[in-house]
Amino acid sequence: MIFDSIEWDEVNLDHATTRVSAAEIEQAIWNADRMVRHRAHADRVLFRSQTDGGRRLVVVAQIVRDAVRPIAAWEE
Repeated sequence: MIFDSIEWDEVNLDHATTRVSAAEIEQAIWNADRMVRHRAHADRVLFRSQTDGGRRLVVVAQIVRDAVRPIAAWEE
């Protein structure tokens, strides 16, 4: 992938983890074999992946420099 780390702060942690835990989001991002551009937002990407436990997730994130910043996530 084109990033080195996952960026969390109070705002995105609170918003992205309403349905999925931060650990599951991170697992899905690191386990993803590809990402696609978001249709409506040019600065965002979409990961369709799964956690280490096999839970299938969709994660919307923003690429900021060499980090990925999760915005939202839900079970597929």
